[in-house]
Amino acid sequence: MNAVEVQQLCYRYARKTEALHEISLDVPRGAIYGLIGPNGAGKSTLLQCCAGLRYAGSGSVRVFGADTRKRSPIVAGVMTYMAEAVKLPARMTLAQLEAYIAPLHAKWDGALAASLRERFALDPARKVGTLSRGEHMKAALLCALAPHPTLLLMDEPFTGMDVMVKDDLVRGLLASATDTGTTIMVASHDLTELETVIDHLGIISNAKMVVSASMESLRARFRRVHVQAPSEVLVTAGHDTGWLGIEQAGRRLSFMADASRTSLVPEAMQLRFPGAEVEFSEPTLRELLTTLAGRAGARSPLEMVP
Repeated sequence: MNAVEVQQLCYRYARKTEALHEISLDVPRGAIYGLIGPNGAGKSTLLQCCAGLRYAGSGSVRVFGADTRKRSPIVAGVMTYMAEAVKLPARMTLAQLEAYIAPLHAKWDGALAASLRERFALDPARKVGTLSRGEHMKAALLCALAPHPTLLLMDEPFTGMDVMVKDDLVRGLLASATDTGTTIMVASHDLTELETVIDHLGIISNAKMVVSASMESLRARFRRVHVQAPSEVLVTAGHDTGWLGIEQAGRRLSFMADASRTSLVPEAMQLRFPGAEVEFSEPTLRELLTTLAGRAGARSPLEMVP
């Protein structure tokens, strides 16, 4: 059983604006699933549907086999949801906040809360309202992880943070996922941080799911190819149907190649570009996003099987 199963999910705002169109994805148990896409693509709406905070017009969302329409996974105690705009009670100290939240969760772990507090260098006597932006998000993450959720949903947790704070949060996420087996689904614009932590990726654009797959399968399927040709004539050769995001500057050609539609054997590229220097590299999250998100309307070339 997957942690999250979304099938043909559609959602409209005010019955007019389509926020999600036939979204389907699976999040395996224990995975750290990164959800990326342009602003307004539907990432937050999708997470809220998974949390049972919004109900789609059609399609289904199942969390550990349970339909979120029938029972909210938050109420059921299997999930915690952490959003960028979360507001913790400003007048409470962190210790008071923990004491307030703990009885609400059957599996609240005081030792884990203390460990996270120490890891994040948070003073339990500080009032929440005096915490910086980064400290506030650390406190929110502490409150989200201490109940030992089976599933943690995070919406833009890294926004506005400095590098050191982001690193602390990422380390906290990795430690939690490793130690407790928590499944994490995180939507973020911060591709650099996601790249170090996720093992599954979903790209959503124009309300559609472009790619949903394991990072292992994506790395096996796509390669960034750099060609340095001896003359510009060679670079203008006909393009293969499996070449995406083609960029040309003089004698240098760069593109992302889809191994399911074109050969990625170095010898094949040498035949295509005689005398050229050809280099292969794994595409970054940014390259995957910029190349694939613009093709959200395309069908067969980009439909992925996790």
